[in-house]
Amino acid sequence: MRYSGITPASLKGALLAILMLGTVMVTANNGRDFSGYFDVSGMQTQGDLVQVTLHLQLFNHANEDLKSVVVTLVDSSPSMTLRGNFAPVKVWKHQQRINLSQEFFVTQREYGEWMAAPGQPNLVIIFQDAKGNTWQRGAQISRRPLVR
Repeated sequence: MRYSGITPASLKGALLAILMLGTVMVTANNGRDFSGYFDVSGMQTQGDLVQVTLHLQLFNHANEDLKSVVVTLVDSSPSMTLRGNFAPVKVWKHQQRINLSQEFFVTQREYGEWMAAPGQPNLVIIFQDAKGNTWQRGAQISRRPLVR
């Protein structure tokens, strides 16, 4: 078989592959904008619920400062029951961490899932970007003793 050089079809295929790779690279940061650690204290069982203080240390991997940040705790069940939120953060600088603590009531099932590795609280972080657009993202966190 004789080599016939670059064909229009192979050129289109190569351009499409480069375009798709560029799209993946641009959106890759959205996969993990927030990471960190959690710990719990003051656990008390009250019937089917557990009263617990949840401590977070979160890191902002986003490429910009975020405004009007609210970190919410949502039950991991299909109902996604809102359990509450931490005190709002006016500005969360990029490449910086924040420390938050708040008391919550969660089901014993939910608490048990947090304590079983690789379980974690289901956090939703709501924020505004530099353009004023509102976004929500999850956070990848793991359990680690935190200084309180």
